[in-house]
Amino acid sequence: MKKTVLNRMSQAIAIVVIGLAAATTAVAQTSGASVDQAFAKELKLVEGLKVYNDQLAKQLDAQQKAKGEIRASIVQSKDLGPQVVPILTKMLGSLEQFINADLPFHLDERKASVGDLKALMLNSEASTSDRFRNIMDIYGVETEYGNTYEAYPGTVGETPVDMLRVGRLGLYYQTKDQKVSGMWDKSAGQWVELDSSHNRDIRKAIKVAAKTIAPELMNLPISAPEGS
Repeated sequence: MKKTVLNRMSQAIAIVVIGLAAATTAVAQTSGASVDQAFAKELKLVEGLKVYNDQLAKQLDAQQKAKGEIRASIVQSKDLGPQVVPILTKMLGSLEQFINADLPFHLDERKASVGDLKALMLNSEASTSDRFRNIMDIYGVETEYGNTYEAYPGTVGETPVDMLRVGRLGLYYQTKDQKVSGMWDKSAGQWVELDSSHNRDIRKAIKVAAKTIAPELMNLPISAPEGS
């Protein structure tokens, strides 16, 4: 009887020992797998950082190269000053002639811009780049006038009128009572009064340009090209 009990106890202890051994082995295997996964993850992160560092190094090299080129350009631009100024002066002269020969819209404002550019050209503290940038800005504004239309208040003589500019094709006016309309005659260099039959179309075009009505097709008289 005692032997049977002892045998059973020995078997139970053996089973417990075997179970503990199996559990220990499973934990060790699990821990080993976790370590391998963590190591692989860290290794991948290190590789990514290496690639990122390589990219940064290339960017820094490119920036240093760009800085060198900019410095060289600045040095060269100082030498180009005496060559550029005469070109800018010629551009300014051509711009002034163009405005004087163009349709007389916003004339005071445009001539004032030319005057400011002339003063800038004589300013000893102004850099060549400043002069060039300001002249190109005015050239850009003048170019844009050819691609736009607008309505704005103005005067013809001393009479208050509504002005209509259609690109550089035509410049028109209409009195506030809408009874008299006219246009700028390029060949004659003066305002000419139009037949009253144009009043309605010009009024409609003024409203379109002022964006008070939707755009639509209209008939407007156009001054004949010079020399035709």
